[in-house]
Amino acid sequence: MQTSGMLLTEDKNGKTTNPKALMNTIMQLRKICNHPFMFNEIEEKLCQHFNYTSSVCLGADLYRASGKFEVLDRILPKLKVTNHRVLLFCQMTSLMTIMEDYFAYKNFTYLRLDGQTKSEERGDLLAKFSEANSDYFIFLLSTRAGGLGLNLQKADTVVIFDSDWNPHQDLQAQDRAHRIGQVNEVRVLRLMTVNSVEEKILAAARYKLNVDEKVIQAGMFNNKSTGNERRQFLQQILLQETEEGDEEEDEVPDDEIINQMIARSEDEYNLFNRMDRERRHAEARMPNRKPRLFELSELPAWLTKDPKEFVNALIDQEALDLFGRGTRQRKEVDYSDSLTEKEWLKSVQ
Repeated sequence: MQTSGMLLTEDKNGKTTNPKALMNTIMQLRKICNHPFMFNEIEEKLCQHFNYTSSVCLGADLYRASGKFEVLDRILPKLKVTNHRVLLFCQMTSLMTIMEDYFAYKNFTYLRLDGQTKSEERGDLLAKFSEANSDYFIFLLSTRAGGLGLNLQKADTVVIFDSDWNPHQDLQAQDRAHRIGQVNEVRVLRLMTVNSVEEKILAAARYKLNVDEKVIQAGMFNNKSTGNERRQFLQQILLQETEEGDEEEDEVPDDEIINQMIARSEDEYNLFNRMDRERRHAEARMPNRKPRLFELSELPAWLTKDPKEFVNALIDQEALDLFGRGTRQRKEVDYSDSLTEKEWLKSVQ
């Protein structure tokens, strides 16, 4: 995908199927970071590999196939037990559909709002989520449709599943929980796949924010600010930028770090650690226990194959289809004089 912009698969016989050329490679890479089941071909091939009767993967496969979903699976049960409520923002509606399958698997009550939600339904959804004793644990929103103009102060946790190119879109989404009437401490979590295109997207968004701070904010365009104040403010921004760069980490957080991020008190932190221990013990007792993420040995061979092998096989197949298998096989005839006179007379009779 990254080198050729094509989706390559194999059939049951190991033959490379017709490649699917995909436009906008960056968008396709973002889909892979979010969840590989956003490509129907991959999900169908996996179902065939696992001998499922359906062409849709459900259950634990939903989080085992995606690192982001696996992290989410460690976070959401803890927030539910401690009565926290979540705003979960996504960029793609097809991803939201996969998310709904995961919520159904975990029995999480939720509401969904995206660009296809009718204007008269938006008010009803907000009212249901904002009720005093609302049963809805999660509000699933698209960043563009639900990130502006909504008051959702009943939620105290914001999860940005995938970042927007425009950093102000994500900031507006975070502000849905920072509204008048919010009485709880709000935590904002951003999920990102390390060493991927998402890091470049986030870097571009941060660059835009830095330019805004240095040019607009540090400009202090008013009649009261002096040149010395503007210079000090700019130096403060540059120093803060350097400190943030030194603190950045590319490691995947473990359970303890995640608990520190989402816990609002020492009691919650201890509770989350106990839940992790109980989860690990329960998983260890399960028959035919599987790891929380797919391992290479579980996947079809074509998913772990070198892309160059796919391309070479595809070139050979195209040449075979175009030129055929070569010359026809003909019966070999010996025209030499190697026969004796008696053998020749016998063959003539």
